[in-house]
Amino acid sequence: MQKPWEERDGVLRYRTRNGVELYRLPTRLFPELDGYVYLILTDSHRLLVDAGSGLPESWEDLQRGLEIVRSRYGRPVDLPSLSAILITHGHIDHFGGLNFVRRQSLAPVFVHELDRRVLVNYPERLITVARELRDFLSQAGVSPERQVALLDLYLSMKTMFQSTSVEGLLSDGELFFGILQVHHTPGHCPGQVCLQIDEVLLTSDHILAHTTPHQAPERITRYTGLGHYLESLRRVAAIPDIALAFGGHEDPILDVYGRIAAIETFHRQRLERVLEICQEPRTILEISRALFGRQYGYGVLLALLEAGAHVEYLYDRGYLQVANLDQLEKELETPIRYRRL
Repeated sequence: MQKPWEERDGVLRYRTRNGVELYRLPTRLFPELDGYVYLILTDSHRLLVDAGSGLPESWEDLQRGLEIVRSRYGRPVDLPSLSAILITHGHIDHFGGLNFVRRQSLAPVFVHELDRRVLVNYPERLITVARELRDFLSQAGVSPERQVALLDLYLSMKTMFQSTSVEGLLSDGELFFGILQVHHTPGHCPGQVCLQIDEVLLTSDHILAHTTPHQAPERITRYTGLGHYLESLRRVAAIPDIALAFGGHEDPILDVYGRIAAIETFHRQRLERVLEICQEPRTILEISRALFGRQYGYGVLLALLEAGAHVEYLYDRGYLQVANLDQLEKELETPIRYRRL
């Protein structure tokens, strides 16, 4: 099947039905994570969607992508000529490059209000979340020594980004610059937005072609959590006539509605698996190991958060109960054990 886009030197270009040009610029975000920054061009606007991670290699890839747009596609665009910078959500692989970009661009930065504080006061965000994360790890059954190691790993990112200003907000339902419809889709991140240009949807990390986006409990950060995520998936599924979707990572999605259905099925199956695991009382640590096996490095934390999000969803809806209430009443530091109700 012929692809509806063209690609030159790794940079993909797609032209929407109303003539808006969309460029996908590949970037190495972290040593084992690739992704994309997007450039949207019209006769009067030049919009950058996301900014990479802030690592030098990510910054170099962004510059290289813009050079390919100039040399191979003949579009005279650079950072100083940008009209605006739109941040899809408050995860550092999407906004960390702002410090580099703003050295060359005076363009205003826009983000959803629920992620605004991540950009304008990044150290506060890290420290306050770390406090909630510490409580979660303790109740999940992680040893004090392992808690320290995981928190150190989480906080190691605090030197990667310097807080920056935000000049405007991406509000749900807004038609940005007359060409870009904003859809607020919380769950993976509080301020996650999907951006619609004609028949195209930029899904960022809300919907990916192959990976089921990572979840975390709402008890750590409000407006995350599996419940919000599934509700947001249903909202996107109700948007009519999306012919093509581009994520923040992985391949373009030719059937976004089918992909949403597959993600929903995946989570239903994982929820059933958690219920099976909890036939006997289990901590979140034990549930995580049963789901994902042995993990290493940052994967340990991601697995715990993913398990925690599914446990939270089931517990809030009355499918799980706390099995060791008497022990918890006497010993405050005791991990919580969940059993199928």
